[in-house]
Amino acid sequence: MIRPCGICGGLVRSDIPSNLHPRKKAAFVESDMQAHLQTHSFAELLRFEIRQDLEEVPEDQRPVIVRDIYRSLLGTTAGTRFTLGETDAQGIYAIDDVLGDIELYRLWRSANSCGDPGCQQHEKG
Repeated sequence: MIRPCGICGGLVRSDIPSNLHPRKKAAFVESDMQAHLQTHSFAELLRFEIRQDLEEVPEDQRPVIVRDIYRSLLGTTAGTRFTLGETDAQGIYAIDDVLGDIELYRLWRSANSCGDPGCQQHEKG
């Protein structure tokens, strides 16, 4: 039996013994897939799992959930206040270097909105 890996697309081969009971075949194939998944990095596995979970979430709720996931990875929330972790709170480039022209600034503004309905970060007009 051959199944594609959900991460790399590579084909994972399972040579199922002919004398194996039918109820144990699925477990045998799953064991081979798990062995293959161990060849991927933790980051690849985590991204794959997040993508799988997001497929179960209604489309209109995905932006909020993705924001919450990345917020929890980058900082902490105390009450209603979110604070970036020390490393992520420091910029690498000056804002003038990054946002040199108005079109790039508008792109940054639209990408920087948080996705909450009624969010004050959305660019007006």
